[in-house]
Amino acid sequence: MSSYSRGRGRRGCVLKKVIVIAIIVALIVGVVFFFGRKFSFGIFNIFNMGNNSGKNTQVTQNVKDGEKKDELSEEEKQELAKKEEEERLRKEEEEKTKYKPGTSHNNEATAWAYSTKEVNQWILNPSTYTGEDKLVFLTFDDGPSEIYTATVLDILKNYGVHGTFFIVGRAADGDHAKALLERQIAEGHAVGLHTYSHEYSFLYPHRVANVNNILLEVDKNLKSIRKSLGEEFNTPILRYPGGHMSWKQMGPADEALAQRNIYNIDWNVLTGDAEAKGSRRDIQGALENVKEDMAMYGGSPKVVVLLMHDIKPKSVDALPSIIEYYQSLGYKFCILS
Repeated sequence: MSSYSRGRGRRGCVLKKVIVIAIIVALIVGVVFFFGRKFSFGIFNIFNMGNNSGKNTQVTQNVKDGEKKDELSEEEKQELAKKEEEERLRKEEEEKTKYKPGTSHNNEATAWAYSTKEVNQWILNPSTYTGEDKLVFLTFDDGPSEIYTATVLDILKNYGVHGTFFIVGRAADGDHAKALLERQIAEGHAVGLHTYSHEYSFLYPHRVANVNNILLEVDKNLKSIRKSLGEEFNTPILRYPGGHMSWKQMGPADEALAQRNIYNIDWNVLTGDAEAKGSRRDIQGALENVKEDMAMYGGSPKVVVLLMHDIKPKSVDALPSIIEYYQSLGYKFCILS
């Protein structure tokens, strides 16, 4: 065969190969074009299978764990069950002591918490309370105190009763505050607002409520407490420094706070730990002052909101006898919310 013929043969083979390749490429393009959606869906399934692989692995692990349990002896099974129950109870207890959003207290304390708005109405108009139980609310203002608040908490814990703490913002800024505030929530007490500075002249210039100053102080107060209890803390209770009853034109401030779901409360019984120095009630013991106030309501009013200060040794020292006194009269110890 001549070299010319051989050249023509090779060119023919190359041409055939090119044609075959072109046909194959065209077929591929056609398949991709006409079946693109199915192809994409298939790819999605592949990725989805990858995502589900973790779940499948977990299921497999659970099966293996179940098989391992079957291999345990009865004694080992009992020990494992005991540990699982202990862990369940631990988590349950942990949940009880967590702060309940929108309140002044933890989850468990809901059982002994009462609406501040209602309680305030009950002490202002005793006939509006129709419950069977006699209620006492132990309240403590102006803390947390680096010296006395821990002692108050110890006493309350020892007697198995609870109280409401109205916190001053500048006290909450102290290094000692975090542990005390966390303990108050964890142990079933209530935490409320008592403004930041407690300065009468700023809150009530010329004895008249200044709404803007009060709101400013409340915001600052809450911010200080949140340093210890977290940003979700949003207590709905407030006690005005000096008491609502002591100042003029309080209505606008009350309305502005109510729009924020914050309600104030005063008291109807007090230990006299903030009386004028040298006055009769200052000299008289805390329990005697309490009994004197109780007598004004016939000796056993249905609802008692007792004012104390956890920065005053007079109330702290008398607290055990005060608790025992109300226990002897059959009162239920409650908190404000």
